[in-house]
Amino acid sequence: MSESLTHNMQMEEELVAELEPLGVRYLSRQSSYQASGVRPPETLLADLVRQPSARVRAAVIAVLLAHPEYAVAVPEALKQLRPDEQLTLQSFYAAAMLLQEEHADRLRAFLGARWRPLPDPREATPQLNLPDEGSPTERLAWLGREHQRWSGTMVNWAGSYEQVAQRLMRRWDMERRWKR
Repeated sequence: MSESLTHNMQMEEELVAELEPLGVRYLSRQSSYQASGVRPPETLLADLVRQPSARVRAAVIAVLLAHPEYAVAVPEALKQLRPDEQLTLQSFYAAAMLLQEEHADRLRAFLGARWRPLPDPREATPQLNLPDEGSPTERLAWLGREHQRWSGTMVNWAGSYEQVAQRLMRRWDMERRWKR
């Protein structure tokens, strides 16, 4: 196994372990590594976006849904990223904001007093030109098409964004049942 691949896998394991204390526990790991802490929000968001694994990159959405207070770290995280990575973080931020609108009742129930709306993504994501009109679902579909366009991939981005939210909330539902 190459040194670069080993480093990437180790970094991924560390990041996924650091997500656990943040309540983002739907991602599986290959080791028993336990995080001794969590890196600062701007570093965590940037490091997640830089991951080769799509499942780990998309966890940015889950982090923002679980910890809307991390939104203030997005401008600093953007400064740490290359232009293509910046667009990824901006897309994931906009997706998190739209998913938060779409799933507000469930997220409020899970987060309680920690719930707060994510700030308008146009402040953190000026390059996206997110439309004002339409339902969160319609705007998420628009965002997914834009993500396809600039990334040059035919990924169902809107479905990928939604899948992150569903996995996060399904895990929270299971954890709630386990505690009974």
